[in-house]
Amino acid sequence: MIDKIFEIGLKNFLSFYPQDLVSIREALDGKLNIRLSDGYSHSLKKEEVEKISHYIPLYLWSLVRIPFVIIKTMEPGEYIVNGSEWEIKALSILLNKDVSKGLRTGDIEKLIKEYKSLIIITLSPINLANEDEENGYY
Repeated sequence: MIDKIFEIGLKNFLSFYPQDLVSIREALDGKLNIRLSDGYSHSLKKEEVEKISHYIPLYLWSLVRIPFVIIKTMEPGEYIVNGSEWEIKALSILLNKDVSKGLRTGDIEKLIKEYKSLIIITLSPINLANEDEENGYY
């Protein structure tokens, strides 16, 4: 019974997770709708995509995938980037600091203030020791 409750809760929890991501280049070319795991879609704001394109170097536009998925860890005020080295590099550029070791609440507030539609924050229901270190996704 507990397993079933956990399974239902986990499915509901992950229902808004992006099923696919787009590169900055694709978003600039007009692909602004992202499908979520529950079948609904999430719209990226064109103005926000254009805004990050001013900060992110052109050579990264095809490598950086958006929306950025950020995981809230079990530690108070601590977040990590669920993405490749390219998303980490892009967020480091946007925040003007190294985010490879994680983000703090102030960083998240700044990102949400500037790029609301380009950020998805999720909670970590699992131990992060299970991460796939090779490609940076959890």
